[in-house]
Amino acid sequence: MTVPISWLLRQKHLSLALLTDRAAATHPVTFAQATELTDPTPWLSGGELVLTTGLALVGADATDYSEYIDRLAAAEVSALGFGTGLSHESVPADLIAAARSRGLPLLEVPFTTPFAAVTRAVMTRLSQQEYESVLRAAEVQTRITRVALRGGVSAIVRELATATKTSVAFVGDRITAVHPANQKSLITEVRAVAATTRDPNAPASISQSTPERTLTLSPVGVTDSWHGYLAMAGAGPLSNIDRVLLGHAVSLLTLELEKPVRLRAERTRLNAMAFGLLLDGRIPEDGVPSYLDEASDTHGNVRVVHVRGSGLGPVLRELDNALARAGRPLFAQSEDGSLTVLLRGTDTIDTAKTLLAQLSPTEAKTVRAGISTPHRLLDAPRALVQARAAANLTTATARVLEFDALSGSTILASEPAREALIAMAADTIPVLTEHDQAHGTALVASLRAYLEANGQWESAAAELGVHRHTLRGRIARIEELLQCDLGQARVRAELLLSLLAWEGR
Repeated sequence: MTVPISWLLRQKHLSLALLTDRAAATHPVTFAQATELTDPTPWLSGGELVLTTGLALVGADATDYSEYIDRLAAAEVSALGFGTGLSHESVPADLIAAARSRGLPLLEVPFTTPFAAVTRAVMTRLSQQEYESVLRAAEVQTRITRVALRGGVSAIVRELATATKTSVAFVGDRITAVHPANQKSLITEVRAVAATTRDPNAPASISQSTPERTLTLSPVGVTDSWHGYLAMAGAGPLSNIDRVLLGHAVSLLTLELEKPVRLRAERTRLNAMAFGLLLDGRIPEDGVPSYLDEASDTHGNVRVVHVRGSGLGPVLRELDNALARAGRPLFAQSEDGSLTVLLRGTDTIDTAKTLLAQLSPTEAKTVRAGISTPHRLLDAPRALVQARAAANLTTATARVLEFDALSGSTILASEPAREALIAMAADTIPVLTEHDQAHGTALVASLRAYLEANGQWESAAAELGVHRHTLRGRIARIEELLQCDLGQARVRAELLLSLLAWEGR
């Protein structure tokens, strides 16, 4: 906030007179400072109206006045107010000449006008302007809120740009908006700047300034749900009111963009409940809810995907995001170490791979998934058995498998056979599990890798990331605990099937 010198000249109770060119009367004043120092510049920051009675300039010559004015001009003060009637009956002509030569406005302050009155006038006007700007900001906030209810993202961007006289853009993954319309290059600029952020999962405000322009980016969203950046580009730094309006617009955009997110989250929660009832066989033939129709294709068929791994939270989020981008609902059930998802019957193994494609290499390495063949909606429990069987047969090189493409998997899909294998495993696998828990070993994982590699030491050791001699020691310990010979193919086959059935129980 500033006070133009022309405004001070119009305040009749101050009786100020401008002694230099009237063109300079537009200089803005940020503060009024009284001082009798011949060099007050160490205590000035620029923009001040310096008030002095010239006590320190008594007996000064033209050079002294010129040097005094030069110091004030170098400090970028807005004007000099010279009080007459105390040390000087009138403003010295040499001082006037020096001020005119440097383009520094010079005001005469009569003896009847206290410096305090000038200071009070400046500060009162600044306070009024601050109050007026707050009122104006409140009006603009109300206006932006109204247009947000009717016009959404584009209306918020347009109103903010109009109110602040800047260029404004919102740049998100799926939504962009800019105003004025001819500033579309701002969208490209914002994306380039946003790409430099260190942590895309926790974006922060970004500001880039030059003497001619300031670009400010504010993240829009809440923790774990970021929608993009609201950017404002304008000449010079943002004012406090501009920042208030920017913050208000960010809040409105967050509310606007969170509505579908919250609605989808609630719908996904209901879908999960319905999926759970479906898998439990608790939905009758004649009582299938209509909203489950979205889970199946036009023929009423579905597929089940079963995902195993550690830290499946990112997997669930990525599946949800991928399906949301396709305009599809999510039907999912989460359990310890596993995730079950319902897809349409027309979806394929490539669909499953695409849904998981955005996982980071670290996340993808721990994930294995199996997909069933198409089934009727009410046969989803049977499809889950197939998906689990396929997931149990995945390897390091084939992390996503389709049940229909498996060879020799029929026995695992047969309920009686699986029960027999689980009963056999109950006498072996828990022995190794208890040993792992008690001694911090990895015998179960080592056994599976060894069996899947068909007894090949190098392949199994590479899968585990250990030396083959380490693996030999673990297998020897397994043989000792289970009292068996893993050199026999029949023993290995029986243990592998038992282990797969045990893991998929």
